[in-house]
Amino acid sequence: MSAAAVSHLNQIPPPDTIRNVTREVLSRPDFSGPSSWEQIVITLLKALAEWLDGLASWSIEHPYLARTLAAVLVLAAVGCLAHLLYLTLGDRLMFGPSKDADPTRRPRWEILQGTAKTWREALEVARRMINEGDGRRAVWIAHRALLGLLDEQGAIRFDGWKTNSHYLRECARNHPWYSTFAELTEMYEQSIHYLRECARNHPWYSTFAELTEMYEQSIYGHRTALLSSVESVVIRVDQFCKEHAA
Repeated sequence: MSAAAVSHLNQIPPPDTIRNVTREVLSRPDFSGPSSWEQIVITLLKALAEWLDGLASWSIEHPYLARTLAAVLVLAAVGCLAHLLYLTLGDRLMFGPSKDADPTRRPRWEILQGTAKTWREALEVARRMINEGDGRRAVWIAHRALLGLLDEQGAIRFDGWKTNSHYLRECARNHPWYSTFAELTEMYEQSIHYLRECARNHPWYSTFAELTEMYEQSIYGHRTALLSSVESVVIRVDQFCKEHAA
């Protein structure tokens, strides 16, 4: 063997070095296989492709049934989209007739749901509820009376489908009653709305009512302060009623 050949053999690294370098190269991400998540995605894509192929074959075999199913799915998708748009934009778009459509509207005593036949009578009932310690009932009556007064003024239009947020947006912020309306609406939401959503025969109703009472006390300090706040608002609504009648 010539000296050049011996020198070339001496330059070849030992087998252990070659083995370690090879392992290091193969451990790089470029040579690694797909991760577990990638395998899952690939499996799902393959399953989806197979399902689509099967659906295409079925539609070819049953063309009329396939068209009917496609029409039903399109209608369902359009309905879902319309419902989502309503839920998203319902508070911004005032669906329904204009509040000026019927200028000869009669007083909406039905707003009071049989509690009274006039706004003044309703507010008298609210004051009686305060004296009896039933602040929630007083808030409900005063809120309904104020809605009716604002409706008669044309500041809002009462409709059963509307929420309190609708009415607050509908009423102009520069309206002289707006601040009281917003305050009374907040009281209504805190003391009545959530309890009305929970059925009285629900096994958790008593606990829910107790927690609501504790929440109100944490805001107003104690029950006397709560009733005092409610009475203050009822007095203001009563004054608005007098101004409206005049």
